[in-house]
Amino acid sequence: MKNVSVQIVEMLFENPLEILELGKAQSHGNMTVIPIIYKGKTLDFISVKEAEDLGLISINETDTVSQLEVINNSDKQVLIPFGVTVHGGKQDRTIWEPILLAAGGKQNLSDGNKSPMEQKYTVPAKCVEQSRWNYREGKGFKSSNTRLHPNVAYAAISSAGQGSVWNEIQAYRTEMNYSNNIAPSQSYLEMTENIDKETDEIVNSFKNQENQCGIATFINGEFIGIEFYANPKVWETMNNDILKAFAIESLRFKDKSYKEVADQYDKHLIKALQKLKLNFSERKGIGLGEVVEFESKDKKWRGNTLVHENSLVQFYIVSKRGGSSSSDRQEQVFQTNISQRYI
Repeated sequence: MKNVSVQIVEMLFENPLEILELGKAQSHGNMTVIPIIYKGKTLDFISVKEAEDLGLISINETDTVSQLEVINNSDKQVLIPFGVTVHGGKQDRTIWEPILLAAGGKQNLSDGNKSPMEQKYTVPAKCVEQSRWNYREGKGFKSSNTRLHPNVAYAAISSAGQGSVWNEIQAYRTEMNYSNNIAPSQSYLEMTENIDKETDEIVNSFKNQENQCGIATFINGEFIGIEFYANPKVWETMNNDILKAFAIESLRFKDKSYKEVADQYDKHLIKALQKLKLNFSERKGIGLGEVVEFESKDKKWRGNTLVHENSLVQFYIVSKRGGSSSSDRQEQVFQTNISQRYI
């Protein structure tokens, strides 16, 4: 029998309108977004950015590149979304699965004991700054306003793939023709700062509607991804960062010719979701809930979601277009090198 969390995610692909309400499409240049209202159960949590602003959470370096330490002192559940990037430590990182931290610090989730226990979490991370291996401002991290654009996010979703992430960042650098003096440490965050003016113009052209929780995005008339949350207030906190990530994709393909979609974006979205042939897997989350990962059989789409109390806390899916085509062998070399850095 299929896991309940997997069944809920499958339902979204089989009949999207059972779970999502679609707003009126908005366009700017070659980018179109459909506002999403989540029809499932709204959950009470805050984003990592809000928790940081209130001084209720800290993210710190560990002795392992692929792990960070998070301490939650909030009296609310705190979501660290997939694709959040953090700046600091020995190199910038990204969190590669959605994590919902229990209120009041870590709790014993296995036996139902709800009293606060050890507040430290070890969370999985991947490097997004290849050539810096020293502290600049101590061991702490701060979440940035930069999310991963689809190709880098696609590489980060896999439980393997540090080398793939670096390869996609380098491919992005080449595509955007950045000079050598831009981001000399190969920091993805610094690279994206170079186009802030252009991405801000795109982001500011889109307006939220009431109760909006996310977006479905089209670039050059082609569906490329979705992100939404089970909480409209968290969407308000994160929406500019998410739009910026898709705006980067818009700039990657701004010179490509394409056929306009004649005001049927909602129908195209539903058909695209229903056509996907996906393989699903699930596992216990770092904090609350279960992580469900999915990948299309043609290897063009990847996504993940965190399911808690039968609600989709964060849902994310993107397709890979262009970018790196590195081999598995190259990736293994990258992973060997990164594991040696902290020995």
